[in-house]
Amino acid sequence: MSRIRVMSRLLSNRIAAGEVIERPASVVKELVENSLDAGATEITVEIERAGNRLIAVTDNGCGMDPEDAVLALQRHGTSKLLDEKDLDHIMTLGFRGEALPSIASVSKFSLTTRPPEAAGGTQVYCEEDGELHSRPGGGAPGTRIEVRDLFCNLPARRKFLKSPATEEHHIGEVLTMLAVAHPETGFKLIIDGRTAMHTPAVPDVAPRLRELFGKNFVDNMLFFEHTEHDIHLSGCVAAPGFTRPSRREQRIFINSRPVEPQAVYRGIREGYGALAESGRFNPVVIFLEMPPDQLDVNVHPTKREVRFKSEYTVSRAVAAAVSAALRQARDPAALPAPDAADGLPLSGKLPLSLVLDAAEISYTPPTAVQHELPAVAPPSAPEAPPLPEKPSPPEELSPQSAPEPEPFPATPAATTTAEDLPAARMKFSPLVRESRPAAFSGNWPDRIIGAVDETYILGESAAGLVLIDQHAAHERIMFEKILAGAAAKKAAAQALLLPETVELPLAMVKLLEGNRELFALLGFEVESAGGAAVLVNSIPLVPCAHRPVGVWLYDMLNELLEESDRSGMIAPEFAARAACKAAVKAHEHLTLPEMETLLAQLRQCRQGTLCPHGRPTMVEVPKREIERRFGRR
Repeated sequence: MSRIRVMSRLLSNRIAAGEVIERPASVVKELVENSLDAGATEITVEIERAGNRLIAVTDNGCGMDPEDAVLALQRHGTSKLLDEKDLDHIMTLGFRGEALPSIASVSKFSLTTRPPEAAGGTQVYCEEDGELHSRPGGGAPGTRIEVRDLFCNLPARRKFLKSPATEEHHIGEVLTMLAVAHPETGFKLIIDGRTAMHTPAVPDVAPRLRELFGKNFVDNMLFFEHTEHDIHLSGCVAAPGFTRPSRREQRIFINSRPVEPQAVYRGIREGYGALAESGRFNPVVIFLEMPPDQLDVNVHPTKREVRFKSEYTVSRAVAAAVSAALRQARDPAALPAPDAADGLPLSGKLPLSLVLDAAEISYTPPTAVQHELPAVAPPSAPEAPPLPEKPSPPEELSPQSAPEPEPFPATPAATTTAEDLPAARMKFSPLVRESRPAAFSGNWPDRIIGAVDETYILGESAAGLVLIDQHAAHERIMFEKILAGAAAKKAAAQALLLPETVELPLAMVKLLEGNRELFALLGFEVESAGGAAVLVNSIPLVPCAHRPVGVWLYDMLNELLEESDRSGMIAPEFAARAACKAAVKAHEHLTLPEMETLLAQLRQCRQGTLCPHGRPTMVEVPKREIERRFGRR
């Protein structure tokens, strides 16, 4: 008897769905791409419970007749490929014929469609057992697809989904990518009955970028067009200094298809050259138009990967386009002409060179004399209490009783304003020698003797030399301070004198709103200001929160994207770790008193030898090793 059997259609579809449908955002991507291929100019996406209860996509595209509506749910049923020759000239977003049957096999699926010229439409239902039912129905011209109870027959897949806020973020990110690639189409996203995104059709990409990512994003972008060989490139690249912690905002589109090609990423890096920052990524939005026979998009079912006939040619063209855009920004004569609508460039930001060239400065000394105000004696400071003659005996430290590190810098909350936070120089209290024993053992340096590469603090101990990573050490101090406040549900927050407006991508705003309670536990008081903007009213009072609030908040959200589970909130440990993005960086100059203060506060930490990510904060070089290197032993 034969042991090999052919799988049933239902089982093969469910296996294939594992490659195509990874999460609710995958469903949205496949359905919206089908709507775009159908010529839709208006697309509405409705989500309930982060896509687990309902995903509905409605468009005004060409629709389908009754026969096509049923064939669309057959595996490999497609209207976009007629024979194998068409594989070399793919210009549509979908072509494999796998998406609809894969979605229908893991959900309760229904489709309502009507061509504009038809008097009536068609409704198709798919049961959990894979049985199709079709009947006449009404509806507006176009197609509406409803996907209910996603993964209802695959409970194991549901367990791997993240929190609703994270899944909604991924849905918003997918729709954002498609909206950027197709500005001529209007998009609307409704989450649990509330409109989360509504972008009407626009003639070009710049207004859409401003609506989705904010005015500050567009103001820091340099628009360009470049043609090399048979590749036409357009879009925008970030000005030097405008960076992100990951590559998520390097958005690449080839023939209007969102992709992640390594050849293009290499070209971006080569184009920036020495202007690129180590460990940071400049946001870009690059559109490549090239002959379809020069690339292969049939690499993976998700169609995010592509292969080029000549990766070198593509990388070289991208590098040349990026480099030319950066050179143009440094050349005042090559600045773009002002927009006729408002007299400003497309970004809405007047170039500084135009202001200086047209400026006429005149100054007349004032004739009036300012009289001196009467002096007011400052209030006398209270006398400090006398120091004890003898230090109290050391107490046994425990996780509950371990002392919290002092703020770094030690600045009273009542005297700190919003102007002090973003760019002010760090202020440190002098080093205080603690009489209590350290919370951990180790050869601590007796004194600081310098720094190496403005990254590693060099200390001397009785056993040899100690190298301290200033970034890792500061991260540990901030981590324990933030986590202690979150555990006590009484975070040391620092109110800003004036609320700071921060612009984030719309998908990031949804993630922030979904975890507002967690951010409040950490000391962030944030509220929506409409669109891509949020208002920050307070931030955590943590050591040396000297980074700009907008950069700090974005980097923190970027770290938290995949740190949540289906249970709901993100764990405070992950949030505190992400908040450490404001720590002192490598190659940031610290004075000797600042180094000593950093070391003193690190000594008070419960686990000062490791940073929150598990890397060591200090490395010891014993005297014996030094003597061996010099041949003394």
